[in-house]
Amino acid sequence: MKRKDKETLKNMGDAELKAQIADLKKQIFQINFKRTTAPVENPLVLRTARRKIAMMNTWLRQRELAKSKTAEVKK
Repeated sequence: MKRKDKETLKNMGDAELKAQIADLKKQIFQINFKRTTAPVENPLVLRTARRKIAMMNTWLRQRELAKSKTAEVKK
C-alpha cells in the first residue's frame, strides 16, 4: 500500500473507516466464494485486503484508546 493511500485512510473518520472495512470484508467473501469454483486470477488481492482491514482496525482501536485516556484525565 502506498504512503498516500495510508495517509488518506488514516485521515478518514470512524464511520468512513467502518464502511471501508465492511466493503473489504464483502470483497473477501466474494473472492473466497468464487475461489471454490475456479482459481483466482490474483490471489494477492486477498492478502492486501486482509492487511488493510487489520490496519484500519488498529487505527480505530488507537483512536478509541486515546479517547478513553483523555476521558480519564478529565476526571
